Amino acid sequence: MNPIVAIAAGLYLFTVAVSDFRSRKISNRHNIGAALVAFILQFITSGIGGVSAAALGFAAGFLILLLPFACGLLGGGDVKFSAAAGAFLGWRILLIGLAGGIILGGVVAMVSLISQRQMSTAMKRLWGDLYSIAAGVRPTALQQAATVKTIPYGVMLAIGIAGAMAAHTWRLI
Repeated sequence: MNPIVAIAAGLYLFTVAVSDFRSRKISNRHNIGAALVAFILQFITSGIGGVSAAALGFAAGFLILLLPFACGLLGGGDVKFSAAAGAFLGWRILLIGLAGGIILGGVVAMVSLISQRQMSTAMKRLWGDLYSIAAGVRPTALQQAATVKTIPYGVMLAIGIAGAMAAHTWRLI
């Protein structure tokens, strides 16, 4: 990965994490601006091949989180954030980072539920939601449970993606 692209991606991850932590929102301005910067930097540093890699990463980031968004499990800002991050990093690093962020988000959510003594209620609602998804109906129980206390999921995704960037930089992946 080109160092200029890596620095820009790191700054984007940081600003999104701070924004999501403070307001539980990831603005379209951040996401659209970052995606444009990513495509421009990819073109400058790698030519048409870089733009192609950015387009694949963008599509992968968007499509992977589209179903959870459609089911009401996360917000639209998270989907657009994932797409813009994919434009910076390409689909391979993004997939590894999203996997790490999703796992981290699950752990943080479980700890939050346990600390609030809401774990059994949430698990019952989860099974109901899974049944709804299988039946083709939009689930509502997780959305209702999320109104009790939410976690900034974009922060978890940013940490996972930053971890994948670091692992790639140190040639661990």
